[in-house]
Amino acid sequence: KCWLHPFLWKTVCLCHALCRPVFPPGLCAGQGLFPQGPVNGAEGGTVMFITNLSPPAQPFIRISWSVGGANIIISSSDDSIGPGYGDRITLNKTTGSLELRNLTLADSGEYRVAITTATAETINGSTELVVYENISDANITGPSNHLFANVSSANLTCEAAGNITAIQWMKEGQPLSAGGNIFFSEENRKLSISPVKRHDSGEYVCKLTNPASSATASYRMIVNYGPDSNTILGQNIAEVESFTLIYCSVQSVPPAAFTWLFNGQQTGVHEAGYIIKSVSYNNSGDYRCDAKNDLTGTVVSMGHSLSVKGTEGAAGIAVAVMLVVVAVALGLYFSITHHR
Repeated sequence: KCWLHPFLWKTVCLCHALCRPVFPPGLCAGQGLFPQGPVNGAEGGTVMFITNLSPPAQPFIRISWSVGGANIIISSSDDSIGPGYGDRITLNKTTGSLELRNLTLADSGEYRVAITTATAETINGSTELVVYENISDANITGPSNHLFANVSSANLTCEAAGNITAIQWMKEGQPLSAGGNIFFSEENRKLSISPVKRHDSGEYVCKLTNPASSATASYRMIVNYGPDSNTILGQNIAEVESFTLIYCSVQSVPPAAFTWLFNGQQTGVHEAGYIIKSVSYNNSGDYRCDAKNDLTGTVVSMGHSLSVKGTEGAAGIAVAVMLVVVAVALGLYFSITHHR
């Protein structure tokens, strides 16, 4: 049973047993003809207005589609297509569904369909189409100056052209949420980090979406720090002619510049590792590694002592022992001779 509601000014239907012989099960005069919610489309794309009807035993007598009171198509014994739709639509005459192509922003609106069945009953339905401008030219703007851990703050702003309904931020592929030193503002367009920490370095991505399209932009943030966590590695005793490495280990962004001193004198070595390919006694002494971050201005120093020992020491001991043996032998000889 259907009637005109006095306050809503629209047709209201009650489905009961009398409806079932005329309309498909559960469908009364177009009620539930389309899925709930609007149909979303992207500019230049294609949408389908799909009805819930199954092909009838007898063909529909008439199908008409309109938007905003303007005719799209009237299909009966022949088709009458409205201006601007000739090469943009395809009508499924067995279900009343309609395909609309090459969408423009002007295509947004309320679409109505009226279907006359073989028994001269009419099924009416409507649905909303929202056409979204495609999102393009996505970009992230960030700090123009160097960032320093525990000192600087960073603001990243995500921008793009088109209809934007949602923005999500990610770092290294993982979603970001507010908390700690991370803040969002301007409907998630702006990401603020204050103060930046060393672990905040990495790639940031903003994903902009609307129901019909999406775009992403990325930004790589570098947080400068150090040098710190310094350690010097290497053996303290080396054998003559052996290979020895003394290594200066620090954490620093950008990488630290190294300077090595031996017994207080510059060595000309500016690598993290000080290599002695063939150790000699001249290499015994005190080594110092200076590590400097040219951006932070921080310098750390580490010391290391190296003692060189080799086969000469063993030979010296052998000679001394031999001299003692000879001395003892001579002493015994003279003692025996004296007693005689």
